[in-house]
Amino acid sequence: MSNRLFDRQTSLLEYLSSTAAIFGDQANAPVDPALQGIDPVVLRLQARFACNKRIKKIVAVYARTFELLGTDQGLILREFVETSPATSGSTLANAREFHEFLSVRWECEPPQPAYLPDVTACELAMTVVRNVVENHDRPTKRGKSVGLKQVIRRCRGVVPLRCVYDIRSIFDAVAAHIIPRKRDTSLVVILPPRFRDVRIVEVEPIVVDMLMLLDDWADPSRLDTFGDRENLISHLGEQELIEVQG
Repeated sequence: MSNRLFDRQTSLLEYLSSTAAIFGDQANAPVDPALQGIDPVVLRLQARFACNKRIKKIVAVYARTFELLGTDQGLILREFVETSPATSGSTLANAREFHEFLSVRWECEPPQPAYLPDVTACELAMTVVRNVVENHDRPTKRGKSVGLKQVIRRCRGVVPLRCVYDIRSIFDAVAAHIIPRKRDTSLVVILPPRFRDVRIVEVEPIVVDMLMLLDDWADPSRLDTFGDRENLISHLGEQELIEVQG
């Protein structure tokens, strides 16, 4: 009995995330035999409701991206739903899934406009930072192998980015149709304690290189190749870009 119930629950979840339920035009199309007895019309309504909730979360995260997608929005969203079943209800998880989908798509079909990947990456970074700030009260954990040595890591509310275009103008401007200048640009997305929303700050390329090395707790010696370690740690700490323990 328990296996039959589990199988039915599995079939239900699979069906609710299927394209047949979300996009199917045949109201009386047969469903999985395990779901016999459940009104198929109700199932399709539930599937489309869940899909719409997911899409709304994604569109809210990628507001600038969708402005730039223009008339391709509908096609891209349908492709996303068809190829990327939902795995979580969280906004951040769905945002990451959509970013991964676009990255794979752009390998086959170059993005238009060309600076769109930079905009999308920045909007994902902004969501990551906001998510960290919203969960700031969670305790910080260090790896068991760290011991009592001093260790450093990038602050959780900091995301470094390397961009081909200086896309800050797109987020600063009121008008959506701004064409950013093509220029290798090193950025940090951060939400300092004194600010109410994220900031996109240009930094030296070496700062992004260092921050990308410090995704998790690490020995400060990882910065030795960049010069004076103590001064570097002090500078990054003053800018609220890293945490130091030990």
